[in-house]
Order: sequence, then C-alpha cells, then structure tokens
Amino acid sequence: MRDDLVSPPDSAAYRAATTPHNNTVVQRPAMVAHPRSADDVADAVRWAAQRDLLVAVQASGHGAGASIGADQLLVDTCGLNLVDVDERVARVGAGATWSAVNAVADRDGLLGLAGSSPTVGVAGYTFGGGVGYLTRPHGMASAALLAVDYVDGNGQARRATEDAADVVDREALWAYRGGGGVGVATALTVELVEPQELWAGYQLWGIDALAAVADAWADAMAQIGAALSTSLSVLHTPPNAPAFPPALRGVPVVHLSFASPEGAEAAGPLLDALRAAPQPVVDSSWAPADAARLAQIHLDPPNPVAALGMGRWLGQGGVALAGDMLSIAAGTDSPLAMVELRNLDNTAATRDGAMTAVPGPLLLHAVGNATDPGTRNDIEEGLAHLRDVAGPADTGRSSAPFADGRAADSGGLTQPDLSRLADVAAAVDPDRRIAPSRILASTRRR
Repeated sequence: MRDDLVSPPDSAAYRAATTPHNNTVVQRPAMVAHPRSADDVADAVRWAAQRDLLVAVQASGHGAGASIGADQLLVDTCGLNLVDVDERVARVGAGATWSAVNAVADRDGLLGLAGSSPTVGVAGYTFGGGVGYLTRPHGMASAALLAVDYVDGNGQARRATEDAADVVDREALWAYRGGGGVGVATALTVELVEPQELWAGYQLWGIDALAAVADAWADAMAQIGAALSTSLSVLHTPPNAPAFPPALRGVPVVHLSFASPEGAEAAGPLLDALRAAPQPVVDSSWAPADAARLAQIHLDPPNPVAALGMGRWLGQGGVALAGDMLSIAAGTDSPLAMVELRNLDNTAATRDGAMTAVPGPLLLHAVGNATDPGTRNDIEEGLAHLRDVAGPADTGRSSAPFADGRAADSGGLTQPDLSRLADVAAAVDPDRRIAPSRILASTRRR
C-alpha cells in the first residue's frame, strides 16, 4: 500500500477519519487508510493481514458504535465518492453521501431512496435496509440495490450480483440487501425512482401542543394515502441553534415533517386533521421540493453527537400509543433527546435479500446524548421505559441502523436469516479479518 494512502496517529487526516458523526465510542486504530480505488482497498486489506491487523471500515460514521483499537486498520472510504447516473441506475462509490447522489440524479428528475439526513452515506444506509421519506411508495433502499463491488477477507476484488457465477457472490448480494453486508464494499449499483411531483414540509410547536398534535396525527393515519410519509417527534433543541426561533431553543418541541412524491393532495387529510391542533410556531410550508429541501425537513444535527438509541418496528396499534410514547421525551430533564414515529408501511415490490421489506408499518426511534457513563445509564433507563410503553404494539423486531451507538443488534433478522448471514460472512472472510457490521456482529457474540 502506498505511503500516501496511510495516515498515522496524530496526523490531521487520522483525526478527521476517527471523528465519526456518532462519536459515542473511542476510535484509535493503528493507522488509517484512505483508498481512492477498489485496488487501493484490496491493497489495504492485504497490508493489514501482513501485519496481523483487523480491518474496520467507515465513511461518514453515522453508524459508528463499535470501538476501534490499536489492533485494527481503519479503512476510510470517503475517497470512494464516484457518482455516475445513467438513465434510472446510479453507480455510486461506497463513500458517497445521499446528498451527493441526489444532487446528480435530481437533474434528470430522478432520486435515490435516501434517508432523512443529507450526510448519511449511501453504503451503510442501504446495507442496513434504508428507510426515508420515499419508502412508502417505493420501498426500502435495500430492495433497489442491484450490485455491489467489494473486497473479500483475502484482499480479492469481487462483484456481488444476482447472476454471479460464484454462489458466494450471489449470497453476498443477499447479505448486502438489509443484512449489513460482508467484506469491504467499494461501489454500489442502485435503481433510482422518478417522483411524479415531490412535495415536502415541516412544522414545529411548543411542547404544550403535544397531545393535540399527536391526536391529529393519529386521526390522519387512517385517512392518508400510501403516498405520504411522516415523522412525528419530540425533539430537544440546542440552546443556541439559529434554525429555531428563540422561544423554541433549548427546550423540548413537537416536530412533524412530511413528504410525498405524488403532489400536494397527498397531505390533505393530515393538514385537515391538524386544524384541530394549535397553530404551529414554525410552519415550513407544504410546498414543491427538490432533493436538497427534502433532505432538510427532518432537522438532523449537522455536527457529531454521542448518540445512543434504539429502533423498534411497531404494528398499527402504535398509532394509538403515539402520545404516550412521545411524552416520555417531553420533560426538560428527560434523558431522551428525541423520540419519533415514522409511518413506513408500503406495498412496493421487493427483491430477495436479508431485509428488503419493512417488518412493520411504524418505526419507533429514540436517542439520547451519551456524553458520559452516568448519562448513558440514564438513557438506557429511558429507552427501557419507552419500550415498555410501546410493548403492546411491538412486533418483536428491532431496527439495527437506528440502534445508535451500539456495536451489535441482532433483533432485526430472524434466526434462520442470521445463520445464513453468518455463513455468507464465513465464506467471504474465513479468517474474520474484517470487522462485522452491527447485524453481523450479533452472530459472533453468542
């Protein structure tokens, strides 16, 4: 591996690569590799093997949760940022973000099935399943995954496709579709969608409006069509954030964001129901949107945070529990910085994969800022209480991508699928050279 592709500790490039968006855990690898091609990735894996180092992989670090120590080489894939759109298919480097992809796709009236944050990487998001504001009409991002170029544990470049000659590569594609993946991905080929007419908006209220807004949202859920996606949350705002008016800074607020690729009328039932609630303090109007505006309505924090959280799939009974669940974050002293509900049920076509269809109609996501061991304990207690409240609607399935700050989460896949995932990983990386994804890590802890 060339010297210019490696950064030692205390260098600026090393510090940048080891400061992930989720900075819950310490990252102090032996070295950081900065590949710019698939060949560079293969060289990095072989370089690590020669020095008896394990290989950890990271781009934006939104999904960081496992510590990285001196026995590991960190492969920073941010330099693999190719974006090439040809008709309704995009070939995307493993380090590219969804904002970069959709900035290109939007020029042709197309979009990728991105998440709520503009800085999330395409690879980790898609490999974990991938849900966002386009999930309802178009399904999970994992179902739009057509191929993955990757490097195995021996430093061999491979390509995972449905019709690959080697069964291992066919199985690898299954693992990449919602199972977190195996090996080190270098590029993805994904199918894009063509929105009919993209609209989006969001509203903010003081916390006193929570009950009324939650009731209105619940009433609308039975009436909205399959084209409207929403996120209803209680969010603790930063004290000095200019994005919020003074009255809504440093306090818990009610945040409702919603979007549709099928035009203005999709939000009609929701807007009608909200007339029974107080007027919002902030109304970012329901209006035509482009990819950039769609990426802003969730109000994700732009800077690194020590996020510790959970994601649970709920049945339709979760709608009636919305107010009770969200109220757990309503106190100014709540350890939970955000509790949100997303409606994601859909009938979109899927492809064969570890998880390519949503396991429930609602996703419950909650997170706290785990700045020290004491706050971490408080957050865990808050999450446990929330899970008790949500219990009657819980499907028994977790969402690993929303298990913020955690090294492992096995609850999203069935036991047979976890076993199949472990078998694929063993075939791709028999020496366990490459650090596992959050889902795969759970198979190695038993």
